[in-house]
Amino acid sequence: MKTIIQIRNLTKVINKQCIFKQINLDIYENEILVVMGNSGAGKSTLLNILCQIDNDYEGEVKYDNSIFDEIKIPFPMVFQESESLLPWLSVEENLKVIHQNIDEKVLDDVLEKVELKEHRYKKPRALSGGMKQRVGIARALLCKSKILFMDEPFASLDMELREKMQALVLKIQKEQQLSVVFVTHDEREAAVMSTRIFRID
Repeated sequence: MKTIIQIRNLTKVINKQCIFKQINLDIYENEILVVMGNSGAGKSTLLNILCQIDNDYEGEVKYDNSIFDEIKIPFPMVFQESESLLPWLSVEENLKVIHQNIDEKVLDDVLEKVELKEHRYKKPRALSGGMKQRVGIARALLCKSKILFMDEPFASLDMELREKMQALVLKIQKEQQLSVVFVTHDEREAAVMSTRIFRID
């Protein structure tokens, strides 16, 4: 398998406290790498470093040039909550705020992929939790990134919605041949989503 991100001796210290030390890890093309660990182990911090939100660390993070095609840094991330939606704008308008001058066909295709095409004119107050998370996924897909970072994206959803969202991400990942780095505390979710699991002690 092709390595798209190579991590060597990665260490993160915040206020003189070591969050994690000397992580060595390769992330491969078209895999779903699930990152697990106890609270405070640094899972979200690792994602912030990998998507280049956080550049204050020791060690090396090397990227294959192919994953930079057509995207802007930082890499897209889907968070646990999608409350960043502007309440006075529709789903479509919220996406266009982030992705200005977007081609309408591209927007239609992404809305169809995340099953929001029929809800494009709804305001956030009219959306369920699962729909809001799908808007977050749509935002990330519109970045045209070959890698997607997801930080406990379904933790706030009930089991039925969670399973639907898991199936949706698996479907999109397969169709678009994405690499996904997915943080979760849930062992069952890890088993469903992962092609490989990495644990931070």
